[in-house]
Amino acid sequence: MDINNLELDVACYATAIYAEANTRTLEEKLGVYNVIKNRVKSGKWGHSVCSVVYASGQFAVQDKRHEPVNKKAYLKTQLLVLDAMVFNRYPNPVANSLYFHDDSIPPKKEWYGRNKIVHIKRMVFY
Repeated sequence: MDINNLELDVACYATAIYAEANTRTLEEKLGVYNVIKNRVKSGKWGHSVCSVVYASGQFAVQDKRHEPVNKKAYLKTQLLVLDAMVFNRYPNPVANSLYFHDDSIPPKKEWYGRNKIVHIKRMVFY
């Protein structure tokens, strides 16, 4: 992988993880990372990290209501992504999950009937 592609992938992963799980635990953040990774493998949402992250209606990165980015927290998220991508430092806590949601809201109707793979703190992965 060349450095330009690595930098772009890290930015897209970090943007999605920050938007979806910034205040969450390491394991929840790793869950979001692995859902994105699993979606890239599936090809259903695109064949690159950025195409998956920016697929219409999939991640909160397109939600204009978010607060300004905390630069220190975002940098920590980028470092987490690098540790996961380049150094394989963390196990995958969500297996082959392709979906997730916060347990304070109901899952999308199209997810009904899917097997719940794991529930980590406040996040449910399918």
